[in-house]
Amino acid sequence: MELSGQNDRGLRALLTVSSLYEFLQQKLLGSNSARRWLANNVWKLKGGETIVDIGCGGGTILKSLPPGIRYCGIDVSENYIRAAHRKFSDRGTFFLGTVQDLLDQNAWPLNSADLVLCNGLLHHLSDPEAHEVLELSKQLMKPRGRLVCLEAVLLDRQTRLSKWMVSADRGRHVRSERDWKKLIAQVFPSYSTSIITGLIRIPYTHIIIECLNEEPDGKQFAA
Repeated sequence: MELSGQNDRGLRALLTVSSLYEFLQQKLLGSNSARRWLANNVWKLKGGETIVDIGCGGGTILKSLPPGIRYCGIDVSENYIRAAHRKFSDRGTFFLGTVQDLLDQNAWPLNSADLVLCNGLLHHLSDPEAHEVLELSKQLMKPRGRLVCLEAVLLDRQTRLSKWMVSADRGRHVRSERDWKKLIAQVFPSYSTSIITGLIRIPYTHIIIECLNEEPDGKQFAA
């Protein structure tokens, strides 16, 4: 299985190897400290929550999550899921396939997730594909649940180096802040966005998108 909007040609093919990808993420980009910052300032989990991680990779996010959570990681890469099973099978459940596969096989209950995470996945997907993931994420979320996405973003005012780094990403669908908001608003009327620089060690711009599910009576949260 492949992501239609991901460029894995040439040297980028090496990044499909879980151990190498994680090494580069940790040593070159400082992904461990980035995840700790996100855990403390964005996800804000205390333990006991149910988490669904879409595009979980090798499951290393579990290093930054508190004990006692119920975790399900989903990825279309057999290499990544195999690595996640090997390292973190005692802390979570891992599923090889798409979110639609997960729901079709009744492998995880609907409306059960306090938090759905989607880190660095949507910019590998076309608008229709990303829209589908957002819709399916909503089915996984509890009423009052959250979806938090971390994605690459192009800005109106951005240094040439930063713009080049973002544009060189493996994902072929890096969007502007305006386009991210347009995409999210099609599914979630209530959401907020934040632009983050300096999250990793290279000049790069991220957008944090937090979407809120509606309450049982249909009332929408304020963004």
